[in-house]
Amino acid sequence: MLRQAPPLEAAEAFLLAAQARSFRAAAASIALSPSAFSRRIQALEAFVGVALFDRSGPVPRLTEAGALYLAEVGPALETVRRATTAFRERAQRRRLRIATSHSLAAEWLMPRLGQLLRDRGIEVELIVSRDLRILQSGAADLAIWGGYDPGSAVIREQIVALDGVLVSAPCLADGRDPPQHLARLADYRVLALKSPGNLWHTWLAAAGHSGAAPTMIETYETNQLMYEAAANGFGVTLAVPLITERFLQDGRLTACTLARASTEHDYSLFHVNPDIRQRPVARDFVEWLRAEALESRRGFDRWYAAQEDKQTARLY
Repeated sequence: MLRQAPPLEAAEAFLLAAQARSFRAAAASIALSPSAFSRRIQALEAFVGVALFDRSGPVPRLTEAGALYLAEVGPALETVRRATTAFRERAQRRRLRIATSHSLAAEWLMPRLGQLLRDRGIEVELIVSRDLRILQSGAADLAIWGGYDPGSAVIREQIVALDGVLVSAPCLADGRDPPQHLARLADYRVLALKSPGNLWHTWLAAAGHSGAAPTMIETYETNQLMYEAAANGFGVTLAVPLITERFLQDGRLTACTLARASTEHDYSLFHVNPDIRQRPVARDFVEWLRAEALESRRGFDRWYAAQEDKQTARLY
């Protein structure tokens, strides 16, 4: 098949020559010798079959055909140049698109992204979604999801296991004290997520509770809404690492009992493209993510130890 378009370097040389005051100046702008630059122009003229420059004077000037060709291809070449420059700039930036839940984005990730940028030069675009297709389509590079198992369609790396502690506001909105034993849980409104729906039953079984299951259950779409409801005294819920950090630190949520057990859920990193995961920026981000999650988990452990001390002090 005959080539339909000229070599891009020859077309670029033509555009530069048409805009510069001389071939020598145009050649210098792309670090070519005048002779090498002239050969590119000659190659283009041979390809199109017509002289594009009049070289009879001291300075080459566009011929009539050259001016017509410039009007036709100049805008297209400029578009290619701008698009290529923009693409290279994006590729060189340390930027990742991370899909996650609204609550994890707002409560835990967003407050840390400024420090991530300052310390490691990584920019993160957060995409609020739990739809697997956002990874499969390439709209997101990585995802951080909790309580979600998309199966073998993606590669999964656990970041932090989620064990839970029964918490509430220090005083409930109806004036009652929080339940101090799991046996009394059936008398209180329990706040839960719509998905995953089995978290409470899993936790109660792991905590060794064999009594009556909660009957007054109110469900929420997001962790953030659920914890805000709990902090305002509307019921009891389960605190897990990372997502409850702010509520525990400011004392809006306190432990009702010392029961602590696995929810059999975790926060995990998901990706579908091993090439993306091997990029230096992705490796640095995951290293940072693991370190931050570990520190948050340690903070959760310290909070729980303080709750143990408080309850022990009440006994004496």
